[in-house]
Amino acid sequence: MQKAGLQDSLPFWSAGMRFLIASVLIAAFLLIRKQFVVTKELVVLAVLNGIMYFSIPFGSVYWASQYLPSGLVSILAASISVFALVINRIVKGTPATALQKWGIVLAVIGMTIVFGNQLFIQVNVIEIVAMAVILCAMVGSAFITIQVQKRIRSLPVLSFNSISMLSGGLILLISSLLIEDGTRTFSSVSLYAVLYLAIVGSVLGFWINIYLLKHWHISKATSHLFISPVIALYIGFIFLQEALNLNIYIGTFFVITGVMCINLRRERIKKDDNVTKTLSNHVSK
Repeated sequence: MQKAGLQDSLPFWSAGMRFLIASVLIAAFLLIRKQFVVTKELVVLAVLNGIMYFSIPFGSVYWASQYLPSGLVSILAASISVFALVINRIVKGTPATALQKWGIVLAVIGMTIVFGNQLFIQVNVIEIVAMAVILCAMVGSAFITIQVQKRIRSLPVLSFNSISMLSGGLILLISSLLIEDGTRTFSSVSLYAVLYLAIVGSVLGFWINIYLLKHWHISKATSHLFISPVIALYIGFIFLQEALNLNIYIGTFFVITGVMCINLRRERIKKDDNVTKTLSNHVSK
C-alpha cells in the first residue's frame, strides 16, 4: 500500500500528508465529542514522540531506501524491538523473560533468511551512512517508545496520538518543501492509498500500538515490527503476483515462531513451570 501511495507523489510529502490527515481526523472526532485534552505534559511528550517516532524514522527510512535494498531496510527498521529491549533493561523496566529474548533472536534470524538475497551491498560510504542513519533513528524511536510506555497510563491516548502525528507530519511536510523537488499532488491511486494509510494504518494502527504499550511488555508491543515486512511479501504475492521462494517460507516459520515466543503469556509460563515441578515431586516420591 505504501508503494501505491508513492505513485506520482513525493516520499516525505506523502508520509507527511498521511500523518496530517490522520491527526485532523482524530482531532475532529475528539472536538465533536468535547474530549480533546491538552496539557503541558501531553504536548511535550507528544511533540517528542512525533519527532522521534514519526518524522525522523520515516524520513530516515525513505532517504536510506534510495541506497539500500528494501529487505535490508526492513531488518534495520525492525531493530527497534531489540533496542527497546536493551533500553528498557537499562532504565530498569520490567525484564523480558528468557523465552522472549529467544523469540527476538529467532525473529531476527527469520528476517535474515527471508531477505538474505538483499543483504549484499557494495559497502561504500553512502551505504554505510544510510545503515547508520536508520540504526540511529531506531535507537531514538526505541527510547521515546520506552518513555511513552512509562507515562501513557496517565495520558489520553487519542489526544496524544493526534498531537504526535500532527507534529511528525508537519516536520515531514516542511522537510519535503526544503529537500524534495517535484509536484506535490496525488493521482487517484495514490490518493486512495494515502487515505487508507491515514485511516487504517495511522488512526487505527497507532491507536492499537499505544494500547499495546499501555498493557504489554515492550518486547511484545514491538514484536509486530518483525512480522509486518514478511506479511507484506505475501500480500505482494496475492495482489502483485510477486514471486515467493523457499527462503521466504523457512524464514517465515522462524519469524512466526519467534513472535509466538515473544507473546507467550508470562502466566502460562509460570503455570507450566508449576506443573513441571509438581510432576517432578510426584515422581521423586
